[in-house]
Amino acid sequence: MGRQDTGYRVARRLAGVCTLTALVACGEAGPTLAEREAAARAAQEAADQAMRQRTRAAREADRLAAAWRYQQATIGGGAQVTAAIFAAEDVDTDGHGARAVQLVFRDHEEWGRSAYLVLEAGDFACRPRCTVQVSADDREPQPLAAWRPETDEAIAMFIEGTAAFWRLTGDAARLTIAFPVTAGGTRTATFDVAGLDESKMPGW
Repeated sequence: MGRQDTGYRVARRLAGVCTLTALVACGEAGPTLAEREAAARAAQEAADQAMRQRTRAAREADRLAAAWRYQQATIGGGAQVTAAIFAAEDVDTDGHGARAVQLVFRDHEEWGRSAYLVLEAGDFACRPRCTVQVSADDREPQPLAAWRPETDEAIAMFIEGTAAFWRLTGDAARLTIAFPVTAGGTRTATFDVAGLDESKMPGW
């Protein structure tokens, strides 16, 4: 056998090895350019969607936080701190159209801590006392005692059990209060309380 024959066989073997290698390489090839582009688009869309969700969540958190108003003042000779929020929707409390209903938490150095509702129109049927129904989110309503002070300076009704009521508010995203009115029956006010900053009422 001459060198030419030997070289020919070696060349054929090498050609076979190269062909096999090429086939294996073809079988293990990665995704095509179109597949890579599609995957990149899907990843970008997912990232954009996540960003939009974060933006919406941040805007909603800002809206809920802005719903609360905090004030510090000297009232009746004593320092007072309040946290107040209006109902998410106005309520018809006197039969003459929907008006604002406000929930206030107050801490006065002489009068102590209290929680009360304030109406713009109508009045509470709560003299000397009554019961309101308070629901936190989807939980069952809780009856809480309430009373209407003998004054016409403001249409206000105090809710007793201030500490428990404050904790209930702090744990809720939405608070619903059903209260009796002199126009007859009960009315319901709903408050989006999730943005409450409890640090604004230290010690509560």
